[in-house]
Parts: sequence; C-alpha cells; structure tokens
Amino acid sequence: MSSNDKVNILMVDDQPSKLLSYEVILKDLGENLIKASSGKEALEHLLKTEIGIVLMDVSMPDIDGFELADMIRQHPRFQKTAIIFISGVHLTDVDRIRGYQRGAVDYISVPVVPEVLRAKVSVFAELHRKTRQLESLNQELERRVAERSEELRLLNSQLQQRLTELETIMQVLPVGVAVAHDPECRTITGNAALSELQGFQEGDNLSKSGPNGENMPFDVYQCGRLLSPEEMPLQKAASTGKRTENVELEFRKRDKTSVYLFGSASPLFDEHGAVRGAVAAFYDVTKRKQMEDALRERADLLELASEAIMVRDFHGLVTFWNSGAEALYGWTRQEAVGRHLHRLLKTEFPAPVDEIEAALSANGSWAGNLVQRTKQGEEVIVSSRKALNAERNGVLEINRDVTARLQAEEALRKAERHAAMGRLAGIVAHEINNPLEAVTNAFYLLRDHQSLDDEARQLARMGEQELARLSQITKQTLSFYRESQQATEVRMIDIIDDVLGLQNRPLQMHGITLEKRYSGGAVIQGFPGELKQVFLNLIGNAIQAMPSGGRLRVHIYDSS
Repeated sequence: MSSNDKVNILMVDDQPSKLLSYEVILKDLGENLIKASSGKEALEHLLKTEIGIVLMDVSMPDIDGFELADMIRQHPRFQKTAIIFISGVHLTDVDRIRGYQRGAVDYISVPVVPEVLRAKVSVFAELHRKTRQLESLNQELERRVAERSEELRLLNSQLQQRLTELETIMQVLPVGVAVAHDPECRTITGNAALSELQGFQEGDNLSKSGPNGENMPFDVYQCGRLLSPEEMPLQKAASTGKRTENVELEFRKRDKTSVYLFGSASPLFDEHGAVRGAVAAFYDVTKRKQMEDALRERADLLELASEAIMVRDFHGLVTFWNSGAEALYGWTRQEAVGRHLHRLLKTEFPAPVDEIEAALSANGSWAGNLVQRTKQGEEVIVSSRKALNAERNGVLEINRDVTARLQAEEALRKAERHAAMGRLAGIVAHEINNPLEAVTNAFYLLRDHQSLDDEARQLARMGEQELARLSQITKQTLSFYRESQQATEVRMIDIIDDVLGLQNRPLQMHGITLEKRYSGGAVIQGFPGELKQVFLNLIGNAIQAMPSGGRLRVHIYDSS
C-alpha cells in the first residue's frame, strides 16, 4: 500500500441513520467507506475486503459489538485491525476493560463530535496505511534478503567448488607453487610438484627463513652465488611489496644433485593493503639446463673444428657461423649471421639449385663440390656436405677447403702426362738412335768418296754435321728421361750445356746472342732429368719472350 492508497473503513450499525451520519462526517477524509447494518454483514465484508478500521456500535440486536470484536480477533488476518466502539449508553469501566480485551482501540460516546470522530479515524487510517507500507517494505526486504541469501549460497557453493578445483589443480599441476603464509616468510608450503622437486612431504615447511631454515637439506644458488634467505624470490617479494620476475635458481641438495627452477614471485596483500605473504610459481628447467650444457659443449667442439660449419634457415639466412668459417671465408660471425649464405659467398653450384634443394629435402642430405669466394675475392673450392637438422627447420652445411688438394691433383695429372710423353720421347729417341748411327757411318764413308765432286763432298759434310747434331739431340733426350730413384751428384754446367744444345737452333732462328759465364764446379745433389726439364722450360720461355732477337745471359757460380 502506498501513501495515496485509500484505507477501507467498515462502519457497522443497525440504524441506517447513524451509518449515514458517520459517512457524512468521514467522507472528507477521502477514504473508502463501507457500510454494514449487522454483525453478519460486517463479517462478510471482512472476509472479502482488507479492512483497516472497524467503526461499530456496541449495542446491536443479533450480535453485539463485543461479540463481533471477539470474532474478528479470532481470525489471524484481523488481529491487528483497529476497532473503535461507538456507544449510545453509558459504559462502565468494566465494560471498557471488556472492550479493550476484545481488541478495541478506542471508545466514542454519543452524541458523536464530528471533529473528534474524524480526527481519531484519520489517525488510525494513517496508522493502518503506515503499517501496511511497513509490512510491504518488510516483505520486500525479506524477499530481497531471501534472494541475496540464495545468491550468497550459490556464490558460496561456486566458491567452494572453485576452491576444490583450485586445490585439485594445485595437486596435479606440473608447476611448483609456493605460498608464504606470513610477511616474514617463516612458513612456506608448496604443492605436490614443488615438494617432490625439493624432496619434501606435501605440507612441510620449505622456508629457509623459518626456525629450521639452517637445517634445510638444500642450498639456493643464482649464477653460481649462494643466496641468503632474504635474497630468495618469495622473501624479496614480501619485503619489497613488488613482483620478482624471471629468476633462475639452482637448488643444490645434500646428495650433490641439483634442480634448476625458473620462476616468479608476487606479494599478497590483506584488506588494508599491507603485505600478508607471497606466492611464487616455479618451472623445472633441469632438463633444459642439461641440454644447454650439452649444446654448449657441442658448440665448443664446433668452434674447434677446422671445417667451416654453418647453419641456415630455409630462406638461406645464416643462423650459425663457427670460427672455421671465419678462417676460411674471412667474414666474422657478426658480419655473416642474418645474411643470405650463398649470396654472401657467391656460390657456384655444380647443378641447378632447385635440384640440389629437392634432393636435400627428399634424402635429408647432399654432398658435392662448390666454388665460392672469400671476403677478399679469392676463389676457393670446397667439399660441401648439407643435412637437414633434427627439427627439419634448417640446414647444416659443413665445408672443407679442397682448393690446394685439387690443384695438387691437377699438377700431378699434368706431371704424369709429361712423364708419359717423356717416356714416349725416350722410346722414340732410342729407336731413332740405332738407324741414325748407321746413317752417320755411311756419311762418314761417303764424304771422301772419289766419285764425289767438291760440291757433293761439301753437301755430304753438311749432312754429316746435321746428323751429328741430331745424334746429340737424341742422346740428350734419352738422358732427360733416364729417371733415377735417388738423387745423384749433378754438375749444373753439364745440365745447362745440354739444355742450351737442344735450344741452339731456336736461339739462332730468333737472332738471340748467348752469353755464358761459368765459375766454380756447381755440383749439387738432384735428379738430372727433372733439372733438365726445369731449365728447358725456363730457357724456352726466355726465347719466346724475345721473338725479335736479344741477349740471353747464363751465369753459373757456387753460392757462398
């Protein structure tokens, strides 16, 4: 009921004139006036309508006012309904007490004073209105309290479920979680994962700041330095009120084993903003540390390798460059990492790059020779081996410089070809030498034959001279290729003279003047054939350098 709602006022009297007079007196109150001419009719209105005030006559023929009031009060709904008795006869104190016992709240005597009646009814009407408003507010409050209680019950149930879930997660979580229960971190407990990592039972006090801190079966190190309890993450977070992030710690146990943990800590605050403890989460990184140590050892081995060892991604960008690569190519690690490998080295491939990459992808490896260039622009030939790494997200390349070896092999092949040609020339010279001696003897007999005239004899002598020269060349050629297995004493003058004898005709044809100056014995240990080959090439190159004539000086002397 609001402040504008009308109050139902039930007027009960067996005389219509009185009811009319009551209606006239009370109509200015603006309330809802209901008339009943008997107790029975009054009860019917009470059962159908919410009545705020009952205004009734004490003396009525069928049911008097006291009986009607007693009947009204027996019903729980009307126990607080205001009843005002109107009596035309003088009532004794006993009657008044009786009326009050029946639930009457006031008495009005006849003749009725309109202002008094109106004032009293107005007060009880407003009182009824306020009572109904309070009841309505109380019902609304009870409804809201019930709703809020239900919400709190649901929230409490959900919170309990979340707590249960959190406790379960904490037990099965592979991450170690530690909680400091006081600002001084004297009591620290951990979940099952952390307790297992540190060799404790779940619920044990893990604090190095606690009463048994010195007896804890582990010490905490950071970067090889022993930490005091105040420097540990939980204690530091609790003492500073700030987060301690990304700390890597080594827990060294008494059995000489170590556990490496990586974690962060954060302070916990109470409702007043004061630090009440701290919480930390730790990840076990022991395996990662062991792998890092193993990789570091391998990296050290890679740095010691003489081969150029490089790692590139599938875009060709260098991600690793060892010291062997620095020595071979001249680029430092800082200069090479991040650059395209084969553009940097100007690599020439023995096959199309797409074919090599396809073979590498299909087989996981490839091997072959590559032509590359150093930082100084020098060309190098490398024996390259390529392999996909274990994750197949990069390529490992190991290159070994084979430039000198290939050059030596090529020189050896050339030497073998020259040796083969020399052996063939020796065979040819030997085969020529036998008939040459016969022809020489024939010319010797022919030059003084009486059948020849002077001109013929001159020609015979010239032929004999040329045959002698040809015989000399043949003998020198044979001496070139009579290979010895061991070094012998060699006179350099004889070697040079033999070579100059072979080159005599080219010297004359090019108009080159020969000047020889020999001093000392010039005896050395060596291989005659190989020495002749060297000086034959040297003097031959000198003759080719003077196509229009010149002077060739040969000086032999003992070195001091």
